[in-house]
Amino acid sequence: MGKLNLKIIRKNKTALAKPQKLKIPELPKKEKQEKKPLEKKIVNKGYARKGDRVATVKPAVPGKNGKNVLGESISIKPVFKPRLIAGKNIRVEGGFVYYMTTDGVIEVHEDEAGTRFISGRVYQYGRFSVSVSDDEMNAYLMVVPSLGGAAAIRLEDVLSTCGRQGIVFGISKEAILYSIEKAEKDRQAVKNVVIAKGMEPVDGEDGRIEYKIRLATGDKFKLLEGGKVDYRDQDLVTSVEEGKLIAVVYKAQKGIKNGSTVKGETLHAKGGQDFDVKTGNNIRREDRGDVIHLYSSRDGQFLNEHDILSVEPLMVVPEDVGPKTGNINFNGVVIIKGNVQDNFRVYAKKNITIMGNVGCAVVRSDENITVLNGVIAKYRGLVYAKGDVKVKFAENSNLQAGGSIYIRRAALNCKLTAGDKIISKAEKGQLMGGEIKATRGIEVKILGNELEHKMEVFVGSDFFLENRLRELRISIRKYDVGMKKIQLLIEKINKVSTNPDELPENLKKVYTDALKKKTLFKLAINDLLKKETQYSVKVDGMVDAEIIAHESLFRGVRIYFGKTVFETEKMKTRVKVYFDKVFDKIKVGNI
Repeated sequence: MGKLNLKIIRKNKTALAKPQKLKIPELPKKEKQEKKPLEKKIVNKGYARKGDRVATVKPAVPGKNGKNVLGESISIKPVFKPRLIAGKNIRVEGGFVYYMTTDGVIEVHEDEAGTRFISGRVYQYGRFSVSVSDDEMNAYLMVVPSLGGAAAIRLEDVLSTCGRQGIVFGISKEAILYSIEKAEKDRQAVKNVVIAKGMEPVDGEDGRIEYKIRLATGDKFKLLEGGKVDYRDQDLVTSVEEGKLIAVVYKAQKGIKNGSTVKGETLHAKGGQDFDVKTGNNIRREDRGDVIHLYSSRDGQFLNEHDILSVEPLMVVPEDVGPKTGNINFNGVVIIKGNVQDNFRVYAKKNITIMGNVGCAVVRSDENITVLNGVIAKYRGLVYAKGDVKVKFAENSNLQAGGSIYIRRAALNCKLTAGDKIISKAEKGQLMGGEIKATRGIEVKILGNELEHKMEVFVGSDFFLENRLRELRISIRKYDVGMKKIQLLIEKINKVSTNPDELPENLKKVYTDALKKKTLFKLAINDLLKKETQYSVKVDGMVDAEIIAHESLFRGVRIYFGKTVFETEKMKTRVKVYFDKVFDKIKVGNI
């Protein structure tokens, strides 16, 4: 930094002049002149693809001075030294060869100094391709977007290409426009867009069968809670009733609608295959045009053996009813060649025949039951038939029959109830101990025994009706209790408000439900009371009945005709006991 040297002038020898501040004038600032870029103008333009050679520069070769004839030197003219500067998207090899690195537009500019500049600008028209699947059921579009302001593909271009390729069916203009717009928006190719779809033919459905009954599952046990297995509840038999709709067979349909490929080739619809249903015994067919209905013509077991449908009215169990077979539930006739083991059940809508014994089991039939051996139930189980019950012998068992009970040999300490008679007059023909009820009486060889075991015999009444009357009265009592509870609830709500409209919403519903229940209970009670009156009249009436002992009637046997009781004081032989309505008393006579 330079320093400014100032000269000091003295006015006298004794005093120094007061120094003065000097003002240095500011020099004018030199304006900074910006260097203006040289103007460029475009001198060449074209289109090139990636990898194309777009320019080659040849270096200048200087010449040599010449001489004229006089020997004077002739100077060479200056040579032009070209200068080409590579710009964007241009690659230079060897310093002289220029290549395009992308598809696009080549532009050459030149400035005022004669320098040329070469550059590439991405510029690409939109492209697309259309392909067809091998089965000609779909046409696909691939779209490459335009670049650098070039034109995108047009809907008309794609449709024209589809036409040239024979694509004429199922074209979606919306899918084409979507593909073009998506490619242009995302600036990336869109591939495999379905722009045309063929139409599959609608073939007719195959024939089929639809069962209208619950088919047995074949399960040989039932899984209980806790992992236990119940082998009694097996599901092996499909029972059907007479007139039951077993199945509906739907016939095969014809071809519904033809289809087409995207190239317009017709795909013919095929008809379905018929379901061949064969029917055997006791199956009735009803052809109803498009469907066939199959009905059971009788009660029995539905079978499908070797693709033949049938209903067999007979079910034969070749062994014991036990863990192997499970419980039996059948709508036809049941024949059991073995025994019915303890804790198992047999039900049949038709007759049941058991060739062995019956243990502590339940056997029920809507017709008749025949046990070729005995029933030994240990005071448990039940043998019940709406018709007759026939056994060889019974011990500590409960036998009930809407018809008659036939005991070929003997019954010991049993509970026997018959809607008609109890008959035991073959072989030994003896009833000993227990409780005997028979509406129309009993006929046996021996009634009682020498040990004079106590037993009671009731005749002359409908004992099944008595049971129904008893159950009816139990139901009436239950309804009465329910009615009292409902009435109490209604009274409590009435204490809140006597006007139901003023009750809270939650109580309104409770009150309404209570009134409905009260009405229903009242109707039910009235119906039960009517039935009670009807049953009471029938029960109070005496049915003609008699007790016949072809050989012996022992002491200890107490006989009831309604409310009248007879008990013999000593053994009697070949005797008949009956109620004389004229004299209103029990009489005993010889046979």
